[in-house]
Amino acid sequence: MIDVGAITLKLGIELQNVLENIRANLDNDVLIFTKQEFVNFEKKYWATRTPIGFIFNLMLTMGFVVGVVIVYQILYSNISTQMTAYATLKAIGYENNYLLYVVFQQAFILAVIGYIPGFAISLGIYDDAMKTTKLPIIMSLNNILIILISTIFMCMTSGLLAMNKLRSADPADIF
Repeated sequence: MIDVGAITLKLGIELQNVLENIRANLDNDVLIFTKQEFVNFEKKYWATRTPIGFIFNLMLTMGFVVGVVIVYQILYSNISTQMTAYATLKAIGYENNYLLYVVFQQAFILAVIGYIPGFAISLGIYDDAMKTTKLPIIMSLNNILIILISTIFMCMTSGLLAMNKLRSADPADIF
């Protein structure tokens, strides 16, 4: 019983022609992949068909939700503390859009400040995992950008939720 086989082609041989020839001569129950197609097939399998994939996706979702709640609490607390200042800015003519922009700036700053130590810790965890498992676990540029964008999105979502408190800032109520 063979589970996986590999064929190495000589230089100059057209890959697509070989793939078509092999697929034409083998049964339909045999899957034929290029190296990258096999890597993608395995990633999809582990992410969608195994318990570890489900648990990993659940942890990512829960981490996102917890992050949104924590950043929301920070922004809401900051807005509540500075409510007099926000009401004063409204009283002298600043519009809600400007104040909302300030909240989004705070959310962005929180994202960047939180990302830096999180990234450093992740590099350490990746290194430990690589040494322990002897697997080539590498923090790729793609992962770095996905995590940064997700962090910014998470903080902006929190800023969007915290804006309701800011909209209620009424100069007449404060003074």
